[in-house]
Amino acid sequence: MATRTHSVAFRPRARLVSVLGEHLISDQAVGLVELVKNAYDADATEVTVELLHLADQATALVVVEDDGSGMTLDDLVGKWLSPAVDHKERKKQRSERTLRGRLPIGEKGVGRFAVHHLGRRLRLVTRAPDCDEICLDVDWDKFDATDTFLDGLRLTAVERSPEVFVGGSTGTRLEISSSRGSWNEKLVRKVHRTLKRLQNPVGEVADFRVELVCPDYPELQDVDPTDILDRAHYEFRALVDADGGCDYEYTCRHPAVASRTRSGTESLLALSGDELTGRAPDCGPFWVNLYVWDRSSNFLQKNGVSRRELDAHCGVSLFRDGLRVLPYGEPGNDWLFLDQERIQAPAERIGNNQVIGLVLVDQTTNLRLRDKTNREGLIENQAFQDLRTLVRSVVRLFTSHWRRDRPAERTRQRPVTAADGIRTAKALASAIEKTARDDVPVRWSPTPPPPHSVVTGNADPDPAATLTQRQALSELVNELDGVSADLQEQQRRRDIMRQLAATGLAAERVVHEFGRQVRAAMTHLQQLEGITRGDDKTRDMLRAVAVSLRTLRNEFRVLAPYESAGRADRVRSTSVADAVRLALLLNQHNLASEGIDVSVEGDDFQVRSRPAAVVQILDNLVHNASYWAAVDQAASGRIVVHLRPADRQVLVVDSGPGVHPEIANRLFQPFSSLKLGGTGLGLFISAELARSLGCTLRLTNQPEQPDELGGAAFVLEFPHEEHSEKEHPDE
Repeated sequence: MATRTHSVAFRPRARLVSVLGEHLISDQAVGLVELVKNAYDADATEVTVELLHLADQATALVVVEDDGSGMTLDDLVGKWLSPAVDHKERKKQRSERTLRGRLPIGEKGVGRFAVHHLGRRLRLVTRAPDCDEICLDVDWDKFDATDTFLDGLRLTAVERSPEVFVGGSTGTRLEISSSRGSWNEKLVRKVHRTLKRLQNPVGEVADFRVELVCPDYPELQDVDPTDILDRAHYEFRALVDADGGCDYEYTCRHPAVASRTRSGTESLLALSGDELTGRAPDCGPFWVNLYVWDRSSNFLQKNGVSRRELDAHCGVSLFRDGLRVLPYGEPGNDWLFLDQERIQAPAERIGNNQVIGLVLVDQTTNLRLRDKTNREGLIENQAFQDLRTLVRSVVRLFTSHWRRDRPAERTRQRPVTAADGIRTAKALASAIEKTARDDVPVRWSPTPPPPHSVVTGNADPDPAATLTQRQALSELVNELDGVSADLQEQQRRRDIMRQLAATGLAAERVVHEFGRQVRAAMTHLQQLEGITRGDDKTRDMLRAVAVSLRTLRNEFRVLAPYESAGRADRVRSTSVADAVRLALLLNQHNLASEGIDVSVEGDDFQVRSRPAAVVQILDNLVHNASYWAAVDQAASGRIVVHLRPADRQVLVVDSGPGVHPEIANRLFQPFSSLKLGGTGLGLFISAELARSLGCTLRLTNQPEQPDELGGAAFVLEFPHEEHSEKEHPDE
């Protein structure tokens, strides 16, 4: 059979419009924001969003009208009716601005599907300068009801004398009817909140204003930015340049501490862990403003802020050219992992519910930050990841100042608990009882009544459900006693949950060490296969495996407290040099693969300790040092281990970036880490082990640290011999 070729082409069905409308726009609020952004791109100065007749889904009407440049017939056909057209993207690439100096916000050419998401019928009226008015009616149901191809479904555009945009006015009006869903107060509140937070509150677009008209909920029509930012307890402003440098100004206005302002310059690369070390950020410069509150009720009241007001605006939002990019900063959106990290260390971190954050980027210097097609945020490419890393570093820099200026615990008002409320209610009942009467009936039901069902007065009561005032008060006290007992039971259950959480932390510790030690053991077992039996290297390998297995056994004993403690690694005379040699052996694969040069200086000395625990501590220090020494790939890494017999110390120094002051004070707390994907448990476990041996593990003071490497330096200090023997006798 002869080979034949055919010219074929894609021909989308008309229902593709419905599919895209349903999947590219998540809800009504997102859809309306897209239409408002389209008005911004059209150089509008005013946009009015009207939500009318919402009580009846059949008559509900959404109107979006702007005073922008409008569309010609060619614009309507070649752009609005051409999904995925890239004319805005081309303008961005050419830095082609509108008459008002704006770069387009949109780029995908799919924002018009927001109209489809909002309703089944559309009337579009538009007028460009010096043109007639154009009217286009669209019945979206026809796109679903037919099996025709998209280019076979014809629409009629009518050019007419101006009826909406009369005189010299221009713009576009969208009337969307036959709503696809019912409108309720919750949905309108979301639209209100989204439009209210659409513009950057500290630098609004000077010539762009959004108005919301909603007669059904007039209290939700005000979408002007809030003034809550002026009432923050703490404020932090930062300008981050393209190289990760940060100029900042910090202000504390907390009512319980003295007001103060600090400013300075910082490299955020040192605060970013290993995510940016050795390379320039892929994103451009940006600004960050943080407004932070102490959520204690008395301190909020002193600054004239309610928790409800703060809850309505909190979160860290991202703005591009002054307009907000959703969903960053929305409730439940933790794009900077603030809440996730605060769970691990609540006293050391700020959460989304206590901060209003503004991340401000300019499109001209951040063209690599691109929208997702579904309008739900930015594509998580390298530019976005670097932006997030740098913003997280700004937050770390802020918290280093914030922790210094928080009021002492004694100045904090104790939170009002449910138990306090019960005590207050019982005291109130006792006070009322003094004037309670036995001749005034109270209608009462032992089951929870509907609202407004309790009635007092002289009306004829139902004898089966009548109490006197005095009896009603007695019943109230009984009910409060029952609630108090329930609260005590709930507290007992919470205490049990805390114990289970402690067990979970212990399990996390075991899992952390289990993976590392088993990998080390398996590596050495594989190497043993090619080594001649009986030589010194074989013995070292066997000893390393023994240390690993002994460590695992001791770690798993945390989850098995019923095992005999007498089987644990015994205290005995231990060579510190041998322990260092084994720790280096456990890390030899990492050291070799990263090309890190290691040297051991000083003389050996003996300590009374548990050998496996000493090796485990040194293993962790060497492992961390090898990680950070290898971060800067442009320079060769170095590690130096100093043995100091006179001081009974081991000093481990690396050539990495060092420990930033922001994390230095909590370095040995669980879950504190700047490593990418680090658990923050290694140093915590090592410090706990050192404490159990009567040793101390610490980051060195500056005078102690040798200056030839410039990185981090940790000291493991052993007790004097007589103290060690007293605290840890042979078992």
